[in-house]
Amino acid sequence: MIDFSIDKLNSTGTMKLSGDLSVQNAATLKEALLDGLNSSETLVIDFAKVERMDLSTVQLLCATHRAINESNKNLVIAGTIPAIVKETILEAGYTSCMGDDDMSGLWTKESN
Repeated sequence: MIDFSIDKLNSTGTMKLSGDLSVQNAATLKEALLDGLNSSETLVIDFAKVERMDLSTVQLLCATHRAINESNKNLVIAGTIPAIVKETILEAGYTSCMGDDDMSGLWTKESN
């Protein structure tokens, strides 16, 4: 499930992801991420209730991260990244979002 809300006062969109984030839900997630990107200056993603995630979700998040960086907007990961999300990222080989030159720290939260 994807719950998206926007605080128009400071143009921050918050996306709470939960349940099964897999290829079966990829089209819905893609649309939600595009809405978040287009309607906010800062997109906050909360993974707290994610139970399962696959490569398609990681790829969509990396594409969103790249688009946000290109548009001079911000992507923030809320709270702690759950173990299941970390495991999926590691198994997929996506320890950084855009490759070795990713300086924005999507997964490491070094900066945004």
